[in-house]
Amino acid sequence: MKQWELSRRDFMKKCVIGGVTVYSAPMLLQQQSAMATGVAASLAETWYQDGKPAFRFDAIEKITGEKIYGRDYRAKDIPSWPDTQHHAFIVRAHIADKVYQGLDLSIIPKELMPYKIITAEDLESNDLKLPPFYGDNMLLKKGSAPDYLGHEVAILLFNDFAQFLKAKMMLQFHEHFVQYGPETVPYTAASKQPYAGWRIIREESAKGSQDDDIYSTYHSGQFFPKYEGQKLLWPNPVKDSDDIGERGMYLAQTLRQEMTSNDDWFVLNKQYKTQSIEPMMLEPEAYNGFFDKKSQTLHVVITTQSPQDFYLQAGKVLSESPLTQSIKNLVVHSPYIGGGFGGKDHTIFPYYGMIASIFADAPVRLANNRFEQFQSGLKRHPFHFTNQLAFDKSSLKLKGLVADIDLDGGGRVNFSSSVAMVGASAIQGIYYIPRNDIVATCLPSYLPTAGSMRGYGSLQSMASIEMMFNEAADEMKVDPFKLRRVNAMVNGDKNTQGSVPLENIRYQEMLDLAEKHEMWQNRQANKTKFDQANPDKSMGVGFGFVSKDYGTGSNAPSSYVGVTPDGKVVVKVFSVEMGTGTDTSQASLISEYLGSAADNLDIAQIEVFDALEIFDDASPYIMSQEHQDKMAKNPRWTPMVVSASSASQSAFFQSHSTKYAAKILFEESLFMAAKVIWEKQGTSGINIADVSWQDGLLHAKSAEPLSLSIICKKAHAEGMITGVMTHGFNRWQWATAKFELNQQQKEYPLDAIALEYGIGANDAVKAKQNKQGFVVQERQAVNYPEVKLNSAMVRYYTPCLTMVELAVHKVSGEVDILRTQTWIEPGKVHVRELVEGQIEGGLTMGIGHVLHEALPQDNTGAGNGEWNIDRYKVPFAKDNGVWTLDYTLLPPIDGSDESKGLAEVVMIPIVPAVVEAIYQATEKRFYHLPITAKDISEGKA
Repeated sequence: MKQWELSRRDFMKKCVIGGVTVYSAPMLLQQQSAMATGVAASLAETWYQDGKPAFRFDAIEKITGEKIYGRDYRAKDIPSWPDTQHHAFIVRAHIADKVYQGLDLSIIPKELMPYKIITAEDLESNDLKLPPFYGDNMLLKKGSAPDYLGHEVAILLFNDFAQFLKAKMMLQFHEHFVQYGPETVPYTAASKQPYAGWRIIREESAKGSQDDDIYSTYHSGQFFPKYEGQKLLWPNPVKDSDDIGERGMYLAQTLRQEMTSNDDWFVLNKQYKTQSIEPMMLEPEAYNGFFDKKSQTLHVVITTQSPQDFYLQAGKVLSESPLTQSIKNLVVHSPYIGGGFGGKDHTIFPYYGMIASIFADAPVRLANNRFEQFQSGLKRHPFHFTNQLAFDKSSLKLKGLVADIDLDGGGRVNFSSSVAMVGASAIQGIYYIPRNDIVATCLPSYLPTAGSMRGYGSLQSMASIEMMFNEAADEMKVDPFKLRRVNAMVNGDKNTQGSVPLENIRYQEMLDLAEKHEMWQNRQANKTKFDQANPDKSMGVGFGFVSKDYGTGSNAPSSYVGVTPDGKVVVKVFSVEMGTGTDTSQASLISEYLGSAADNLDIAQIEVFDALEIFDDASPYIMSQEHQDKMAKNPRWTPMVVSASSASQSAFFQSHSTKYAAKILFEESLFMAAKVIWEKQGTSGINIADVSWQDGLLHAKSAEPLSLSIICKKAHAEGMITGVMTHGFNRWQWATAKFELNQQQKEYPLDAIALEYGIGANDAVKAKQNKQGFVVQERQAVNYPEVKLNSAMVRYYTPCLTMVELAVHKVSGEVDILRTQTWIEPGKVHVRELVEGQIEGGLTMGIGHVLHEALPQDNTGAGNGEWNIDRYKVPFAKDNGVWTLDYTLLPPIDGSDESKGLAEVVMIPIVPAVVEAIYQATEKRFYHLPITAKDISEGKA
């Protein structure tokens, strides 16, 4: 093996956590495998043609099979590791209501025995604990009942693949391998307190949204319940109390009473249930790690959407155990992960791999097969709604919403609290609601952990409100488009939290487009014709219209854009590529400022941004305004250094920092270099407003067009800025700060900037460079969004309307999707083909949610370890109407529209659209998901 080497200067660049130096490294392969890291330069250079991407940045690698995912790596592939590869197998409990008594390894012959069995006792004796985010009981102790189905009980280590595979095949499904006591005991989850309890109350003023609310979460503040066991104890209702909880509860109680007593209201009272779903990402989770005792270095290859979080938390885990005090360095490799959909966001899986590496004698690989991924991977939260929606009988305007929402969070808390909050805040959809009382409660259960799966609670809640609108229109004998027009939000309207959305609201425009579509206008004639031609089937048309928030309320993107002396453009971003095309969009969008797309783009970058020299010190969600004001005086402080690759963050949040890095590089350096060249050629007086990129050349009036390579060569020779690193923070609006660049004060929606200078930089500039070779620009002043905006919960929205035409077989209940039409308002589009791909993929996921995918919420579900895609139904091409899928992208409003996050919203409106179309075809309404063929044929509402 080749020893891993990191110079003292390199180490000084890295992050030190609890005495452990954490280093994020690129993925390297052995020389003989190096071709797998990419494709020939001549092919890679052709991806960007005629001012736009000809194909995805990684398309050639994917098509030729040369794209390497984290799951593909073995020890022999990595230059600094031994060639020997060990293997780990996590043993998980498949029963949750009996006491675990140990493992019976007599099932396998002696030659297949693992050389090490890692147990809870090993972790306890060495003080190895999970980060607090994940809870406790990393491995289940003997004599304890599992916390949940799939609870990890031990990690077995093997030094030979054949031995490992034979042993695993014999043990994984053996009924008596994991030993349990004979007696049935209560589920552990039943004794745990709720994961979350949220309440969103609002009552508008007499002037509606034009004045401060009488009461709202944003205007008045948040309050939370006390817990008595798993019961939520809310404050007592008091009309004019100074306590926000008591006053809010009085208004909530008044609204609930009026729901049953106001004769002028039409009140629809319905219950809805949604299911547990498996993310079904392309690659199940995997890990490979090597503890090099000689260099006191732990190397890990992880497959997670949130490597930044692991980067920080793993160092703390290592620093707190006496067993790992010999580990001085943690090297984190974060390659392509092979899809995520939220199922790999803050996953617990890498921590089990890390534990295996600590006890292993050689590099160790831990990789779920699909059975294990079903059993242990994060799931979508099942929801149970009891909703009351009130309309004025005369005006048809909404008067109020009462919603009681219960979520099943599974065995570990993960993101259950925020999923409950997002589901509650999203339930209003596109509608203006003057009064609301929305309660969301998430309880633990013995099922697999539910996490941040795509949709993040809004899929479940917005679908329920759309189904209610369709049914209300039917009950009141009102056209469904008319009912929506009367109640759709317009600019200036507040959401259920009392905060005004930030973008232009174009719901009426989208309703007009959809209503005029031939599928709707001719639905009766088309149905008559179809039903006559297909007497065994019945056709129906339905639509759904939602507006999905994007962002987390604490997004912190970082970007680097730089140029080489020969004019190559390099981009580095913190985001992870999960199949959404992040690399392609980030590589493309800089062409607006540099006239060229990136020649090289590095994703999932972590340590490179240490050059910004920024730090955080508290959760941005719960810090006080006083704390923020105090810390903001330190020019190196930020509310959040990094955030996970989630919440549809690439198009808007990541693009923000990338765009400004390119903008600053051009305005503060490359344009100036071009001016120097033009002036030497005899052309002066050129302003930045006079120039434009055309066919890769910078044009200005009568001056000679300049190539980027010539400009970059000049910038480097003159020691000008040749690289810009940026960091932004967004709490439902961007932080802004003032910086001095080129002896002038400039204000940007950023909170940190660092600059890289060319090879001709003078000694004064070099003296200011930090260890990473950057000059940090000390911000002169900063304006962070007020902490109060946490109570706004959401402010960025992307609207999407989908109409579906389908047919239901009268006997079998099978549903055929005949055609779909989607309207979406994406803002400024970076790469149209990526948006189209999101629409197509989202439609598939939505159809899976409404018609096919489900895991039983009991002992027969995925947690028992027996589920795979032979039992789990996912939609195929034939289920989607792929050849009759169409869409309309609303053009952006010039000068004001930014790119919007849309990876999640595209999957939502098809759900209520299908439910309504089934009703139109069968005259049967359904209140649970999925709606299976058996449900339809048997009329199971």
